Amino acid sequence: MRREKTSVSQEDYLKAIWEIVQEEQTPISARLAEDLGVTPPAVTAALKRMTRGGYLRVERSGRIALTPKGQKIAEHMVLRHRLAEKLLTDVIGLEWSRAHEEAEKLEHGLSAEVVELLLKRFGRESRCPHGVPLFGGLPKLRKKYGAVKLAEAPAGRAYEVMRVYEKEREFLNFLAGLGILPGARVRVLRREYDETMTVTLGGSAKKIYLGKPATSRIWVRQRP
Repeated sequence: MRREKTSVSQEDYLKAIWEIVQEEQTPISARLAEDLGVTPPAVTAALKRMTRGGYLRVERSGRIALTPKGQKIAEHMVLRHRLAEKLLTDVIGLEWSRAHEEAEKLEHGLSAEVVELLLKRFGRESRCPHGVPLFGGLPKLRKKYGAVKLAEAPAGRAYEVMRVYEKEREFLNFLAGLGILPGARVRVLRREYDETMTVTLGGSAKKIYLGKPATSRIWVRQRP
């Protein structure tokens, strides 16, 4: 069965709503305007069109909810985005800090055939360069691995980095400079009253100091 044809703009809206929910935030029009870089009136008009099209509904509280039809398209777009990121980093060697931005341009052009070939190449259980599973997203990391934000991790324990926030190139460059990438091992030494964390990386004794703006964007699982 052929997938219903949607515009690039519709796909961007649906994916953005899905991602906001994944990050455990409330999808409202103001947040969409910020994430997509468009004006509030443009969001209002788009939501009305997409409500008529059966892709979503706007509740009286202002919360936006995807219909099954809208969620299916959103999940397909997210998959194409993650596959595009892996293509860019794993095949052609693009630095991971630029993968998200470039994948935004490529995701709309991937055909169903290319998606299947990329899935065969990378494997359905693989994760994007920033650590998110191709299928299941953050909920899968939480359910399968018990992943939590580093900001919530108790001190005195060792962790494996599972995923990092991917939408800010400067943040990714900062983490790369420290060596904090998916798969890295960190030990939390201390948590200060201002929520700054002192950690060590791998077997190194060198102390790294991270504020909450960083630790709230890094997901980890506890390791022995």
